[in-house]
Amino acid sequence: MNKVATPLKEVYSDAFLRQLGQAVQGQLPAFQVDKFAAAVQADDWSQLRLMERMTRIDTCLHQQFPSDFKAAAPILTAVSHQITGFAALCLPGYVAQYGLDDWQTSIGILAVLTQSSSAEFAIRPFIEQAPAKTMAQILTWSHSDNADLRRLASEGCRPRLPWGRALKVFKHDPAPIFPILENLMADSSKYVRTSVANNLNDISKDHPEQVLQFVTPYWHQSPETDWIIKKALRTLFKAGRPEVMTLFGYPLTAAEALTLARITSQPAAVKIGGHSQVMYQCQNGGERDLPLRLELGVDYIKANGQPKRKIFFLKDTVLAPGQKIDGTHKLNWQQLTTRTLYPGGHQLVLLANTIAIAQTTITVTK
Repeated sequence: MNKVATPLKEVYSDAFLRQLGQAVQGQLPAFQVDKFAAAVQADDWSQLRLMERMTRIDTCLHQQFPSDFKAAAPILTAVSHQITGFAALCLPGYVAQYGLDDWQTSIGILAVLTQSSSAEFAIRPFIEQAPAKTMAQILTWSHSDNADLRRLASEGCRPRLPWGRALKVFKHDPAPIFPILENLMADSSKYVRTSVANNLNDISKDHPEQVLQFVTPYWHQSPETDWIIKKALRTLFKAGRPEVMTLFGYPLTAAEALTLARITSQPAAVKIGGHSQVMYQCQNGGERDLPLRLELGVDYIKANGQPKRKIFFLKDTVLAPGQKIDGTHKLNWQQLTTRTLYPGGHQLVLLANTIAIAQTTITVTK
């Protein structure tokens, strides 16, 4: 039987809604938990997507909350001590939906709520409505001793945040973001550094030259900055951008020095829901050490029959003259909420410093 991952939207279950309602009732005794849970799950609830469910929850909270946002804000703060993690994104979501007219109160509440969940989505309407003072506040957060606030400083202004509304102003001109990221380029928290790298990767899709100009002076300043830069330039790296390959020390001519390049799949045919093992090898046939990044490209077939490549990292190493390298990689052929598999031949490509050196085909069946 093929297994499909549980959609993230199912985190908003009846049990969660009642847990949230009871937490609110502890602060607002008149709050009717049954009424709230029923209102949220009415009508087209099962068809709503993740962010739409968050909005529905906030709308139904508002029906029983004080109409004055200043009076509602402390309830959210108190509830955030009991409702935490991913599901708690609906709490800062309430601020984004009903607190836009009270910037000062909302910003203070978001600074609290992000420490038990994340305000990365909720801060974005404030950036759009009041960019100057909101970005000034975000710059202040980038200096905070609190890693959650520093992470919000970066994540909140990402131009292309997944699931979030794109910040078109920063897709057009990312200049206001760079001073914030400057403060975080050697951050002690990997949680923060990951966000910085993702922000820079977002920017690189529209302004590659600006990102390269920004990160190059930081190269080899510290292990932390190098980690950020490698992750930040992943899209440009996969595209084989010469400046990136040169910066990282990977020769684009690596394929010319490699011999015995081979990639195979076991089995050669797999059913959707199964898995396969990819075996690969190559050897440095040159006379010098060869910095090498090996990747696996999988050309997934789309509904229209056209391929779309996804890159999987294999190994990052330096091959001495005559040295051979081999390895295996497991591929899971399961349906995901983010990717639908279709039957047909899927090409598997072994990439050396982004250049194809060997390929094979695996047949995917129902």
